[in-house]
Amino acid sequence: QHPMTNPTPPPEKKRRRKTAAPTEAARPEAEPAQAPAQEEMPLLRAGTSAQAAPAKTAPEAAAPAEPAEAAAPVVPAASTSPESPLAPVEAAQPAPARQPEPDAAPDAAPAEAAADGLPDPSDPEAIRAEAMRHGNRVAVIAAGLFQDMAELHGLSDLWGHRLHHAALLHDIGYVEGRKGHHKTAMRMIETGAAPWIEDEDRPFVALLVRYHRKALPSKKQSRFGKLGKKDRASLRKAASLLRIADALDYTHQGAVASVAVSVKKNKVLLALQCRGDCAGEIRRVGEKADLFRDLFDKKIVCTRVGE
Repeated sequence: QHPMTNPTPPPEKKRRRKTAAPTEAARPEAEPAQAPAQEEMPLLRAGTSAQAAPAKTAPEAAAPAEPAEAAAPVVPAASTSPESPLAPVEAAQPAPARQPEPDAAPDAAPAEAAADGLPDPSDPEAIRAEAMRHGNRVAVIAAGLFQDMAELHGLSDLWGHRLHHAALLHDIGYVEGRKGHHKTAMRMIETGAAPWIEDEDRPFVALLVRYHRKALPSKKQSRFGKLGKKDRASLRKAASLLRIADALDYTHQGAVASVAVSVKKNKVLLALQCRGDCAGEIRRVGEKADLFRDLFDKKIVCTRVGE
């Protein structure tokens, strides 16, 4: 079983670049006015994404004290802090709906959009905080799946590191609304959100975030199609794990306390220790394990253990 309290990412593969610094070293100094805001807050059900600075609009470029960072969304100080890269934060859910993009599949069942106790859509800070809080939980679950299925997926630690970042940031697009938030998050990461992500990893993290829901990776999609064959295969595997990890916190309530993985010949068993009702998570795993089944020819079976 994997406790939900250790979000430490898998060791990162040694970089070839001499100038590359550890992930935390690449992060900017914590913004003075933001650290106090990152206190533990009660869990909310909602979307997921985060940012440290107060929500700013593009026209704010004139602010003298904050040059470039005011224009581009960046994850909250709690997750950029070297000492606590995954410190819990709160927020998230729909703002104004975005126009669907050409390759976007129709939005899933209405149940995915509906939830009680969501932050006010007009409060970007609440949205970012819930996004990061949910992202923290998904990152812990994803790390456990990655480790326990290592022999099955055969991915390197570098991909485990990219998966960790993608899990943490996958819902930051909620600041622009639920509809198409996976693509919004992809663009935010491509254009500089989460500055601690190294340049060579950024395109992969952005694509993993894009494929945490909706359409599966396809060479018909330009960004994915430009990758080499080996990278396409690795990204598909990592994305399949992210989709399952996201499903295991479907209600954004931390219903799944831990997951124990057992790989069998024709299936993978997930033994879930739940806090209360986790029927929504179990149902959602069945829906979002589509890519995993296609890649590994194994079905995912969830069972609830303990109380």
